[in-house]
Amino acid sequence: MTLTSLTMEEHQAIKNDMDKQVDMLSDAEIEHLAAKLNEKVDVPFLKEGTEHIILAKIVKKVDRYLYNALPNELYGLIKVATDGLSDDEVEQLTKILSTRANNEVNIKYLPEWVEQEIFEFLIGLIMGAMRRNATIMSI
Repeated sequence: MTLTSLTMEEHQAIKNDMDKQVDMLSDAEIEHLAAKLNEKVDVPFLKEGTEHIILAKIVKKVDRYLYNALPNELYGLIKVATDGLSDDEVEQLTKILSTRANNEVNIKYLPEWVEQEIFEFLIGLIMGAMRRNATIMSI
């Protein structure tokens, strides 16, 4: 087995990645996913503008969860259209991560089964954007 060493720059990049950054998605990507989620979910008793803000916050929570749950070299595939996951890998990751997200992330005003649907839908979209030649904005 060959051992490799990281450069000082690579060590610094890891520290910055782990200590300073907490999410991956841009504001435009969050808006796009919140709009997609809004097509799927209706939060009763709220006007549309308020509902959109709440859904954007849910997208942000999922983004932060995925940023912590996945190595950024993998999660970063949402920014790289030339490389990506297979359909089978997307399906497997969606199933695993949505269940784990539902166990770790609590949206207090929603029942567990609604949370699970939201996590499956959102994580499915995000994992789908990790396919080759795909981006968040293209889904």
